[in-house]
Amino acid sequence: MAIKFYLEIKGRRYMLPVNPGAITVDVPGRNESNEVVKLGEITQFAAKGLKAIALDCFFPADKNNRLILSGSTFMPPTDFVTLIEKAMDDQQAIRLIVTDTKINLLASIESFQWSMVDSTGDIEYSLSLKEYREYAAKFVKTVAKQVSQQPARPVVSQEITIGSTVIVNGRLHRDSYGSGPGQTEVNATRKVNFIAKGRSHPYHVTLTSGGWRGWVTAGSVRRIK
Repeated sequence: MAIKFYLEIKGRRYMLPVNPGAITVDVPGRNESNEVVKLGEITQFAAKGLKAIALDCFFPADKNNRLILSGSTFMPPTDFVTLIEKAMDDQQAIRLIVTDTKINLLASIESFQWSMVDSTGDIEYSLSLKEYREYAAKFVKTVAKQVSQQPARPVVSQEITIGSTVIVNGRLHRDSYGSGPGQTEVNATRKVNFIAKGRSHPYHVTLTSGGWRGWVTAGSVRRIK
């Protein structure tokens, strides 16, 4: 099976119509060198930096172009440009997925260059991505310890919202329309990070640590927190 490249933007996957000829992955080290008396230079190990990925290819204007991969949904080149630029305008992280490889990376768009080079209408582009790690500031308030009666446990709302912790029993899908069925979750504790109201599979769930899983039906989830 041919390797395929997908960009996942706001919960929907778009397959690149033509595979890039090459993809460059840069994993920077952050080790430091220091001088120690009577020992000399030493290396102090540190966690690796954020990965960077670069790829170059083109968006064909002719839907009959022989290089277009089977299974892709044709989009005019300018639609791809608009899609990527809007993600940049919205400061939205996207996900790059390369099948048959270990590349499945949530990333920020660091650079997007494109140009029309001839009369065919094809758009050549260069896309540079940088690994994005989700984070949130935590504020700790120190208060005096008080002895009080244990309050009654609050009733958990059944409404599913972004950030809800849920139990999932059902099959994961590639997008909120229910395409690309994948693994089946059984009594799995997950978090909801996207909601697409009105779709057949309206909830996108992740691992509690943040790793993306897929889209599921409303009947597959039960809120627990």
